[in-house]
Amino acid sequence: MRGLIVSLVALMAAVPASADTLEEAMIAAVDSNPSLAAQRQRLRATREALPQAWAEALPQINVSGLAQRSDRESDTPPQNVESEDWVASANASQLIFGSGRVLASTRAARAQIRGAVADYDFALQSLLLNVTRAYADVRQAQAVVAARQTTVTNLTRLYEFAQAQFDAGVVTRTDVAQSQARLAQARTQLVQAQGGLAAATQAYLRLIGRPPSDLQAPPAVQGLPMDLETALSNAVDTSPVLRSAVADTQLADANVDVAASQGRARVTVEAGLQEGADFEDDTSGFDGETLGVRVAIPLLQGGAIRSRTRQQRALRAATNLDLADAQRAVQESVTNAWTGLASARAAVDSAREQVEASELAYEGVTLEQETGLRSTVEVLDQEQDLLIARLALAQAERDVVVAERQMLAAVGVLRPPVETEENRDALRGR
Repeated sequence: MRGLIVSLVALMAAVPASADTLEEAMIAAVDSNPSLAAQRQRLRATREALPQAWAEALPQINVSGLAQRSDRESDTPPQNVESEDWVASANASQLIFGSGRVLASTRAARAQIRGAVADYDFALQSLLLNVTRAYADVRQAQAVVAARQTTVTNLTRLYEFAQAQFDAGVVTRTDVAQSQARLAQARTQLVQAQGGLAAATQAYLRLIGRPPSDLQAPPAVQGLPMDLETALSNAVDTSPVLRSAVADTQLADANVDVAASQGRARVTVEAGLQEGADFEDDTSGFDGETLGVRVAIPLLQGGAIRSRTRQQRALRAATNLDLADAQRAVQESVTNAWTGLASARAAVDSAREQVEASELAYEGVTLEQETGLRSTVEVLDQEQDLLIARLALAQAERDVVVAERQMLAAVGVLRPPVETEENRDALRGR
């Protein structure tokens, strides 16, 4: 099992990859992630709602043709009449008054697009945040493997030193057994850490599309809010969660007008042209033209229109409540991200101090052991403290990288390092 994990890690490390920085990983994920690409296609589909809403206010022209052969039988002569004729027609209509239905449909389409854009931005930010986590997880896993490998090396040296002292009659078999037990435990934990690195690598591969290679330390994030009040204020305008909720309320309001307009008058101008003849008799041809105004007023629909209007009003009330809930959720998310970032930064400083002090203490205890001032157990315990400090630092560095991007995502301003023309313009609502 250990050999399998080591081979898997070595194989992944041997595969060449170009995403060496977090920024490059984000760009690669945006370009290749299938989930985001699917969301992009949904946005494109939603954008077609606007030209479909406009279409009702534009001229409608239909052309049709018919060629037929008929065979009629009669009780009076001539008893069998056969004919072959054709008819062609063209009809045009133009809506001149729709009781606000086209305007309401257009408002609804624009709201749909704004909501879809917000949903796409949310999916984009979620992907970037997941990429950040995967990137930081791989770096943390690598640091954990390195720390545990160092521990195995240190404990191997301590075990050999204890064995040499035992052979010289300086220490007892107990000291050797303690060193051997700690070494065996460290080797097991190293294999487990290598397994964790393999899992983190696979998560990275799933999001970015290629394995990690020599991941560099991410730089500090620029553009973070100066204080919590500023973060909360900015989130009102930039959070995709709030923008989506606002778009839903606008869509619901437009749907009320769309439903109500179905019970109002519609006025259209219609024109038609028809021409036909018998295939065997050119003198039988005919043609005709029509021009008129059609006024349609629904008088009785069984209460369906009123019911749909009441239904849309209830849905509008529900979206307003959803907006209030989204505002609370965003406030909670921004506040938690702010406090989490402050805690992560403080943890990094403390962890670094802990590592420095533990390294100094371990060196001192090791030297004192060589002069007989420290026992084997004391050296083993100090080495364990050093390992704990290194693991804590790896966790703290991972947390601060994620917390900074989490803060940007909570406010709604987490963006790829380089935005393509498609992301900046083509995917925006009209």
